[in-house]
Amino acid sequence: MEHDPYAKAFPVPAFPLTSSDFPPGGPLPPSAYATTDGPGESPALSWGPLPEGARSLVVTAFDADAPIPGGLWHWAVKDVPASVGGLARGAADRLPPGASHLANDLGHAAYSGAKPPPGTGTHRMFVAVTALDVDVLEVPRGASLAMLHILMIPHTVGRAVLVGTSVAP
Repeated sequence: MEHDPYAKAFPVPAFPLTSSDFPPGGPLPPSAYATTDGPGESPALSWGPLPEGARSLVVTAFDADAPIPGGLWHWAVKDVPASVGGLARGAADRLPPGASHLANDLGHAAYSGAKPPPGTGTHRMFVAVTALDVDVLEVPRGASLAMLHILMIPHTVGRAVLVGTSVAP
């Protein structure tokens, strides 16, 4: 089954999202994988122009093909200032002022790199940047990523999605 996590999301204007680390639909760079040496680095991202009214951004990464019900959220960052035009490779370790991580599905308030289990084929990593009409999205401490997405709904003014692929070593 090829699940697209944004297929049923309410429609909003799209804006450009690119990465110097991987082409749309192409393989994630080796640096984006988790290894025995560490959790991997978030890929470089560039976006814009943003829709009118954008004041902050939420950046997420989701493996729709993880072999668990519902897929696996690898990364979530909120309150990235709209004035920021992108994030450098590894920026998950040095977020812009005001931005903060939420715990991913592995329980880490950080980027957790791709690590498809052997025999599970090619995985699609949906990297999304969602533009919001607020400077700070109020999210209760310990909130799930499902709650993050629910709280974003009334504030969403645009969304960009870039898909990269990963394969078990």
